[in-house]
Order: sequence, then C-alpha cells, then structure tokens
Amino acid sequence: MSRGEFLLDADYDSVGRTLRQLMKDKRVERVGRGQYRKAEPGKRPAITETIGAAIARKVQRSKRNVFLRSDFAPLGSYDAVGRALRQKATEGQLVQIGYGLYAKAEVSPFTGKPAPIVGIKKLATEALGRLGKKVAPSSLEDAYNRGRSTQVPTGRVVAVEDRVRRRIGYDGNYVVLERAR
Repeated sequence: MSRGEFLLDADYDSVGRTLRQLMKDKRVERVGRGQYRKAEPGKRPAITETIGAAIARKVQRSKRNVFLRSDFAPLGSYDAVGRALRQKATEGQLVQIGYGLYAKAEVSPFTGKPAPIVGIKKLATEALGRLGKKVAPSSLEDAYNRGRSTQVPTGRVVAVEDRVRRRIGYDGNYVVLERAR
C-alpha cells in the first residue's frame, strides 16, 4: 500500500508519525519510498536503500563518465537528490563539472582533492553530447591537422555547433567553447 492510500483526516506529518510507530511496533514494514506493507511474522523486512547508496551504485556500474542530475531523478525528490549528489562530491566519488553535470572522480594522490577520472576535454565532449549539442574540432585543432600551425592544441577549446550558455570544468579549469564553422 502506498502512503497516499491512508484515508485519514490528518495532515502529512501525523500520517508519518503513525507509520513510524507502526514500523516500530513491527506491524508495518517499509518496502520502498512511500510504500508499505503489512509485516509478516518470521519474514525479514525488505532492505531499503538510501538515495546516496543508490547513486553510488549507479555511478559505479555505469560506463559513462558524465552524469546529469536528471539521471538520478527517479531515486527521490529534487532536493534529496541534490543533497545526495553534494555528499558524493564531498566524499570524492563525484565532482561537479557544471550546472547539473557530474563526473566520476577519484581522490588525487598529488593534491588530495577529488579529480575526474578522464581529461577535461573528454568530459566536456561527453557532457555536451549528453545535453544534445554537436561537437566539432576547434579552429586550433583544425589548423594543426591541416598543417597551418605547428603549435599543438591544448584540448581546452571545444567547438560547438549550437549555442551553449554554461561553463564546463572543475577546480578553476574550464573548457572554452567556440562556435563551429
């Protein structure tokens, strides 16, 4: 049964207090977010997972390097997912690379701060692809590849065919976005 099925003349908080008391008395058990069932004696209650643990499991299993906040929307409310993502960022499992953009991270042995697993250009390219933007070689890469320049591009410039109004980067290092020709 879901929490909404309780036809009580009571406010949201009092329903929550009643449900907590029923769980404490082992008459009801929680099986999911807002889902309960009658407790059966001798049967173990279902294990519920926190939002942070679900995010960590999803990130660990994924082959992606970049995650959108909306990837985790089914796990909880907007604010709860935001708190869990901030917690994972402070723990060093994720690093925020833009508004609503997160990347897999590990703690750097050099600085002790969390750093993305892959380079910033690959992160930016993958993030822009996830946002539905088309990426092209930058003017610096194009000049180098055609032999018009001997200077090797740093990879910090990414050409985008569409308009992008966000910064992608971390720890003060951002990718420069230019319009593709």
